Amino acid sequence: MSKYSEAFKLKIVNEHIEKKYGAYYLANKYNIPRTTVKEWIMQYDAFGHFIPPIQHYTTEFKLKVLNYQQENKLSDSQIMIEFRLPHRTLVKSWRKAYLEGGLSKISSPKGRPLKMPKSVIPDKPREEWTKDEELAALKAENLYLKKLWALIQQENEQKKAKEKENSELSEN
Repeated sequence: MSKYSEAFKLKIVNEHIEKKYGAYYLANKYNIPRTTVKEWIMQYDAFGHFIPPIQHYTTEFKLKVLNYQQENKLSDSQIMIEFRLPHRTLVKSWRKAYLEGGLSKISSPKGRPLKMPKSVIPDKPREEWTKDEELAALKAENLYLKKLWALIQQENEQKKAKEKENSELSEN
């Protein structure tokens, strides 16, 4: 989901076109980044609408974009228009990832994994567990309890610090 609505973007672009306001003025007026306003204006000028965000681009597409940019010595903004990308920062992030880690870095998906990791607790009655399965389940339980205990301790320390702060304020 986009941070700004299509109607809001259109309102700003229309002010740019009709009232001849510049990107700098509009950015200050609406308290948004100037580069964002410039991107909207460029997209609207080029296509007559705004490019919707796509959640996933293939590794081949990313490489194609980066190679094209390198061969033709184009800016990120020019590439954004050429390949109909929603933001110029996409190209920047792909280039940075490629320079840092090569092909493997731009092909790895970001964000939360699609599947939850497999549980160490077997999906059968406890009486049928092997010694290894029981040991793994006990280790997982132990780890969970340690984390829970650490959170409780942290919460208690925060409460004590808050009480101490409140008592110091009430004394003054």
